[in-house]
Amino acid sequence: MKVLLISPNREQVPDPAFPLGLAYIASALMRHGHNVRVLDLCFADDAEAAIASAIAGFRPEVIGMSLRNIDDVAYPKQHSYLRGYRETVAAVRRHTTAPLVLGGSGFTIMPEQFMDALGADFGITGEGERAFPRLLKDISSGKKTAEGCIITSRPRITELDEITPDRGLFDTSSYYDLGGMLNIQTKRGCPFRCIYCTYPKVEGRKVRMRDPVDVADELEGVVEKTGARHFFIVDSIFNFPAAHAAAVCSEIISRKLDIQWSCYANPAYMSEELAEVMVRAGCTGVEFGTDSLEDTVLKKLGKNFTWKKVVKASDVCRRSGLRHCHFVFAGAPGDTDGTVRITIERLEELRPDAAVVMAGIRIFPGTVLADVARQDLGIAGPGLEPVFYLSPDVRSYDDITEEVSQKRSWIMPGFEINIHPRLQRKLREHGIRGPLWEELARRKSK
Repeated sequence: MKVLLISPNREQVPDPAFPLGLAYIASALMRHGHNVRVLDLCFADDAEAAIASAIAGFRPEVIGMSLRNIDDVAYPKQHSYLRGYRETVAAVRRHTTAPLVLGGSGFTIMPEQFMDALGADFGITGEGERAFPRLLKDISSGKKTAEGCIITSRPRITELDEITPDRGLFDTSSYYDLGGMLNIQTKRGCPFRCIYCTYPKVEGRKVRMRDPVDVADELEGVVEKTGARHFFIVDSIFNFPAAHAAAVCSEIISRKLDIQWSCYANPAYMSEELAEVMVRAGCTGVEFGTDSLEDTVLKKLGKNFTWKKVVKASDVCRRSGLRHCHFVFAGAPGDTDGTVRITIERLEELRPDAAVVMAGIRIFPGTVLADVARQDLGIAGPGLEPVFYLSPDVRSYDDITEEVSQKRSWIMPGFEINIHPRLQRKLREHGIRGPLWEELARRKSK
């Protein structure tokens, strides 16, 4: 069948993110013999014209649309992407009657709400590499599939080495030039119990790991085909299991791949030995989802580490030469003016290369946080429009924003403190690669 895959994401701040999930779907459909084209609207000057042209030139029999994010999860800015998705669907409907299939991580979090809001014909939650080809087989054979149905992809894919993303259908060079890096995945699934997190719903709790040889093969292939040498590993947590992370690093080292990369990490698993091999493999920085630096709040958030472990992880990074960034909340469950003050003071004590302070936490359905928000704040039924948990015991954010504004390498999304889109664009225009917080940290240290 002729399938047009659409990536409607147009967000480019702080960086445009390569649509890796859709690249996996494109590859899977082509392996099943389908004729696939991709319409990526991220860099389109006129989305309506791009949609009209793609449909007229290709005449697709089915259209797949990937909803990667729901909003920017930043209070009080609260920028929702729903309007853009509605406009994209409306434009598609104006130019074709082909069935529309929704998928992606954002869709998986709230499938019923998206189906109601966008009026799609079908939806696929979870991993679509097998579910989408099966749906296309049903459609092409005339098998009756109820319109408006949501297909849940089960069981989850365990043989991750059998599926690979096809980046060749996308404008990879623009993502690299404007975003400073490409992305890669070494595993799926998240076993941790953070009360607000949607990763387990999207990828499951069981960790499914790729063969480190396969990961290195993919990296080597991307370098050869695109010339890109900067990557972000998009695993929910790269350094767990530590043995797998070390094996990936060892494979990169053995091939002498000239690359630089960064990742998300958990402070509990940041050892001297792992940090050393990560640096040798080209890792330049890690981003810790630390959330708080006060132990009672960490416990309420479902974290598996304490303040002491965060101190140890930061020390490990500093000694090994790994730049590190801490993400923390102000206004989480259990937070008071006092606990937030402790977090800010301890953040100063840690002296990270960068820090991100988020006011409150976006509430998603199906999470423990949604239950806590209902009990504590009377918030029920969070949906597509962003709603946040803001601790009633944090009376004001004025002091917090004032303090953050005085730290050059600390930012506060939503309040747009120390966020400079023009500077970010200029850095990319001058060829700066990798995460921008690392570049700003380098400049601060000079």
